[in-house]
Amino acid sequence: MTNIPTKSTALYANKEGKVVIHDLPFPNPQKGEILIKVLYSGVNLSDVRTIEFFGLGGEFCGEVLESSGHTSTPFKVGDIVAGIVAAGKSRGSRHAAHQEYITVDPDWVFKVPENLPPQAAAGLSIVVQTASNALFNHLRLPLPPSVAEGTIGKGASSPMGTLVVWGGATGVGMAAIQLGRASRVSAIVAIASAKRHDFLKSLGATHCFGYHDPGVIEKVKQALQGTKGIIWGLDALGSVENPVSQEVLKSAIPPRDQVRLATVLLAPHEGFEAVLGSRQFHVEFSLPDGTTLGFPKDEALADRHWRGFR
Repeated sequence: MTNIPTKSTALYANKEGKVVIHDLPFPNPQKGEILIKVLYSGVNLSDVRTIEFFGLGGEFCGEVLESSGHTSTPFKVGDIVAGIVAAGKSRGSRHAAHQEYITVDPDWVFKVPENLPPQAAAGLSIVVQTASNALFNHLRLPLPPSVAEGTIGKGASSPMGTLVVWGGATGVGMAAIQLGRASRVSAIVAIASAKRHDFLKSLGATHCFGYHDPGVIEKVKQALQGTKGIIWGLDALGSVENPVSQEVLKSAIPPRDQVRLATVLLAPHEGFEAVLGSRQFHVEFSLPDGTTLGFPKDEALADRHWRGFR
């Protein structure tokens, strides 16, 4: 790369926790990394919940500027790629995606197809990997046949159970519906605003119910009464105010021998498992009350949800 810049302008959380424009040092690729010029970056809740001294941005789409001499990679200079970077306190400033230039591990990057707009690609990685991690690791659905078997899935049977997604029109919710459909789940229940129902059915939802319907809990419960097998429940909304989405989801599920529950919140209620957007990295989060939450890197889980994502 010629005419190497000396800085990379970034969105940064300062010592007061306010988001400011801040110049970071130009990121030099370390061993095993490639250099990216960021074209677009995806915005997530973690960007507005960061406390202080932190480069923001967890996903991106950009152009490869440098790939040789540092690592063996399928990407070449000029390729348009998208991907995910480390989250939480483990994210170094050179990895923060809301800046001009970043360095990344190419293992967690994909080449953007020509028919996918780069601005759309920038917002895919976290929501789809969160949904993939939820379904294939926490709820333990089978991987889609084409992924698990290397085929289109001829003769693959449907898993016996019903997927319930509270927050079906969120990014994670829409991804979960499509991944559930790809895994041949025959019954997918989505709870979302009524105006989204037709669209969610086009993605694969078989039943839709409205948040604001005063009888929504009983209607969902009634729909589930006649189903067989496991109930997989995903809180994709992550609401912490009344109504708390984990609690309303749990109350809408009838008694069943096998129920598995997951939530996008890092503070899961009893019976739920917390879902991250990735397991490729060791992640730590500091909460406002001083508590630190740690999630160790898990290569087996990362491989499974990355395969589901791709």
